[in-house]
Amino acid sequence: MSAGDRETEAQAKKDEGSGSERDTRAAAALKRNWCVGLRVVELVLAVIAIGLIISALYWPQVVSSDHRHIALIYSTYSSFIIITGVLIISRLFGESAGWRTSLAFSIIGVIMFTAAAAVIFYDWHRSYYANVRPNKAAYDLLISSGVFAIIDAAVFLVHAFLTFRKEADY
Repeated sequence: MSAGDRETEAQAKKDEGSGSERDTRAAAALKRNWCVGLRVVELVLAVIAIGLIISALYWPQVVSSDHRHIALIYSTYSSFIIITGVLIISRLFGESAGWRTSLAFSIIGVIMFTAAAAVIFYDWHRSYYANVRPNKAAYDLLISSGVFAIIDAAVFLVHAFLTFRKEADY
């Protein structure tokens, strides 16, 4: 083995060591900030879902539903935008909610977003087949909001599971 080969081999080991160090730092950062990342995803999904439902409700023939359904949908979306926003901001300022509080918010989020999605799908099904000439764009917005609500409920469920499993302060 020549001196050049040994030098190349030493350089390769050095590069592997620094890559391993980067991986370790990335793993530590992920372990430290996983909860914030999930909260940001929950917030973004809720904002998208409320934007879609607002656009869909401009057409009154689309959702001729009960006002209680609309109240449930808006209260779910808006309250969890506020809750997750406050939790993210408090974490950025160095405060952390206890793991039981974070778990409670996540479980309530699963329940509320599932209920909102169920109401959206029920109203979509009822009005789509009763309407002679449905407005396809409005119905697409409505069903998309329901899909985002289901995805957000799934993210809340994952968050609840991880929080319960780790029992880590948020």
